[in-house]
Amino acid sequence: MVTILSIDTSGACCSVALSIDDKHFLRRTNTPREHARLVLPMVDELLTEAAIQLSCLDAIAFTHGPGSFTGLRIGFGVVQGLAFGAELPVIALSSLQVMAQRAMRQENLSSDSIIIPAIDARMGELYWGLYSQSNGLAKALTPDALCPQQELSLPFFEDQSSNMTLVGVGDGWQYQPELRRGNDVIKPSVVYQNTGPDAEDILTLAKVALQEGRVSAIENVEPVYLRNTISWKKRQRLNP
Repeated sequence: MVTILSIDTSGACCSVALSIDDKHFLRRTNTPREHARLVLPMVDELLTEAAIQLSCLDAIAFTHGPGSFTGLRIGFGVVQGLAFGAELPVIALSSLQVMAQRAMRQENLSSDSIIIPAIDARMGELYWGLYSQSNGLAKALTPDALCPQQELSLPFFEDQSSNMTLVGVGDGWQYQPELRRGNDVIKPSVVYQNTGPDAEDILTLAKVALQEGRVSAIENVEPVYLRNTISWKKRQRLNP
């Protein structure tokens, strides 16, 4: 029996999911700025509904970034406390990869789609990634990165044709960034702007990671911000 708890607080929505073999238990709420108050009660509800103790789980999976600075800190703090207390390993996943996985599930994307999740990073920038589908899983083609809101620069891939289907995902697309590959400007075939990360899709990726032994002790995991200046810029504004 495989049992995984998953948590996402990296964006506007807060979601928690629990997988016991093929049975899933889910909680979601779209209440920004309430993650700190809601996430632990949601975890407790799922464990009670499934009649399972936290210590009986195989692992806790979560999105460790990029995303909202506050949201990532909340999620990491909760996972840290749960994992330490129950002595459980963790599976840390990219928020952008989870967004790509969710788009694959919800939109039934064609197998040749190149998925481009983008998150509003504020300060005139976007967090973004580039993903393809491999055996039903979102696979990173390049490392997640930070870029200006106005432009995303696509790399050249020898095994990808110029007619590949490009799918935009996430709230970063509200800025309508220009897709460039060299001197060419490319338009995405479709954009799903309201698709963010979700705990249900964390489970899909986490099950494979668990099977392959890609787990970590919580003390070896950190949030991924991609922009290390976020926190000090906020503190700087408090100075007179």
